[in-house]
Amino acid sequence: MTAPIVTIEEGQVKGKVAENYQGGKFYSFLGIPYAKPPVGDRRFKAPVPADPWDGVLDATQEGPECPSRHMFFAYQIGSEENCLNLNVYTRDVENKNGSLKPVMVWIHGGAFLYGSNKSEFFGPDYLMTEDIVLVAINYRLGAFGFLSLEDPSLGVPGNAGMKDMILALKWVQRNIKNFNGDPNNVTIFGESAGSASVHFLYLSPMSKGLFHKAICQSGSALNCWAQGTSNGRVLANALGYKETDEKKILEYLKTLPPHRLIRAQHKPLDNFTAHLTRPFCPVVEKPSDEPAFLSQHPIEIIKAGTFNHVPLMMGYVSKEGIFFEAVRKLQPGAKITTDFETEIHHDLKLEKGSDKSKEVANKIQKFYFGEETPSEKTTDNMYLLKTDTQFLHGIHRSIFHQKQHSTEPIYLYRMSLDTSLNYYKTICTAKALPLLFLCYFLSYKSGEGMKKNFFMKIAKSLPSHRPTGVCHADDLGYLFPSFLSPKLQPDSIEEVSVRRFVKLWTNFAKTGNPTPEDDQLLMNVRWSPVTKEENHFVDIGKELKTGTNPDFERMQFWDTIYSS
Repeated sequence: MTAPIVTIEEGQVKGKVAENYQGGKFYSFLGIPYAKPPVGDRRFKAPVPADPWDGVLDATQEGPECPSRHMFFAYQIGSEENCLNLNVYTRDVENKNGSLKPVMVWIHGGAFLYGSNKSEFFGPDYLMTEDIVLVAINYRLGAFGFLSLEDPSLGVPGNAGMKDMILALKWVQRNIKNFNGDPNNVTIFGESAGSASVHFLYLSPMSKGLFHKAICQSGSALNCWAQGTSNGRVLANALGYKETDEKKILEYLKTLPPHRLIRAQHKPLDNFTAHLTRPFCPVVEKPSDEPAFLSQHPIEIIKAGTFNHVPLMMGYVSKEGIFFEAVRKLQPGAKITTDFETEIHHDLKLEKGSDKSKEVANKIQKFYFGEETPSEKTTDNMYLLKTDTQFLHGIHRSIFHQKQHSTEPIYLYRMSLDTSLNYYKTICTAKALPLLFLCYFLSYKSGEGMKKNFFMKIAKSLPSHRPTGVCHADDLGYLFPSFLSPKLQPDSIEEVSVRRFVKLWTNFAKTGNPTPEDDQLLMNVRWSPVTKEENHFVDIGKELKTGTNPDFERMQFWDTIYSS
């Protein structure tokens, strides 16, 4: 295989040859711009398609992240210049047998504040063992992607980051056939905020026809952390700028260097409690001259059945709430819940301190803690509470209402698999988190080789409290290698599980069914979609097991809260 040059609508791009973890070759095209740099008057606004270029664009190096803090190490990264880029991975650039390949478009997570398409977190090496075309996109984060002003004349209604995703999907429609990808078989998939983004795309009329299947991993548009609000004055206040006129605020914000905005967007309280609306997230846009990504509340779209009817996989990990251990260690003000009114989703619109709010809070405390007082001895109860308030019930509600209308199958899963690839559980439960991060940082900076292995060995030896269950984001280690990933040993539980995840996900991308035929790797399981009567699901553990109505009692409790 030689370095390929591919012609797309904007010009020519030169890629490079890469290798998956089994030694198979594929082509990699990195940092391809799909939009003009969002600078100057384009900052905070809907993206504009990239200009054509002359000559051959070098696509052998990854492009910059969108301005943000590093997901692990918190220093500033990224640049507005060419941050709206994407990576394409494909086995072939020539359509040799007349059959274009299924396309999978990855949307990273990171609370709408962090993350990128870079291979340090989302390497293609596992998924490229299958005959698909993989695309990984960047989108604007924090204030850059989710500034939302109330004045419709200013052209900043919100959701610029979501509109970045729309433009990237339009790029795929125009260009992916040149990488041997099928524009008529596109699956979007994402985890956490990436999962909520996939769900928003599933709901948005703006994305109609741009994808044909969707996979939501631990995130829904109904989750409390995925719904934002107007925030211009909030950002101005965080910057110490006393002006309240939005036009003046916008002009001021456009003059600031990225690092000022990044620092300011982390100042407002954002400690992942259900009663607070987070400042920088997708919003329902107010009427304006700008085409709206979202003009109705997600639950209204779902209940009306006016979403994009495509096959959907949606699921979660068994104890998402373990993630809160990291939040309370790293976020000022985050602590073990004692005020249960803060665990009531803001969309219930219960006034804090009201009799009704206190009544619901008492029910929550009794259901999850019984007569015990929340403390370090009852952290497992807290993990389940956070699992349900932050993730699971939003996913459950989404599926319940969608299945009343959907003309396409909905596949539900729960992940219970716990192996050495569950990195986020290790991080969240570390007893010496700063030391663990120091080891990770030194490993990260060491590159491949003995130094990296030395620091990772120290990291593994550090003490941790390891509860049962799977932490939020621990599914990622089975779809993407990262700088934390060890070399997989053939036929180990880790390697078999990677192959199993990849097979389920790519089967769905290829056919719309994760188990279209008997397969020993998948234990000959047949995964049934949910019905109006029952939520069939597959539990993905060291084995695959089928069942119905997962975590039923906890979901029934929250259904009662919502109906009362």
